[in-house]
Amino acid sequence: MVGPGTTSQARTPLKKQIAIFLKDTFAVSERRVCRVLGFSRTTYRRKSPERVKDLVLVERLRALARERPRFGYRRLHLMLGREGLNVNHKRVYRIYRAEGLAVRKKERRKLNV
Repeated sequence: MVGPGTTSQARTPLKKQIAIFLKDTFAVSERRVCRVLGFSRTTYRRKSPERVKDLVLVERLRALARERPRFGYRRLHLMLGREGLNVNHKRVYRIYRAEGLAVRKKERRKLNV
């Protein structure tokens, strides 16, 4: 993940995971871990605003999928838009897949012959 062509933003989540691992495993202070890895404590503590937005979206998407099991991500995207959650359809699809949501298929009826 680290190498030519990667940005520091792409490396930050990895560094944060490493910092958490080091802090928990070796019982080292937050200050020391951040100093060793070379980033500020603010970066260590910062929560991504995208993740917070995603949490709200995930909860609403799950609720809609439970209410309407025959709706796919496209129809759920439209419903989210009607509720005022204007989100890109690709983002809805990504979250839909990540949450393991899928259209539930109808059970076939057996004909009594």
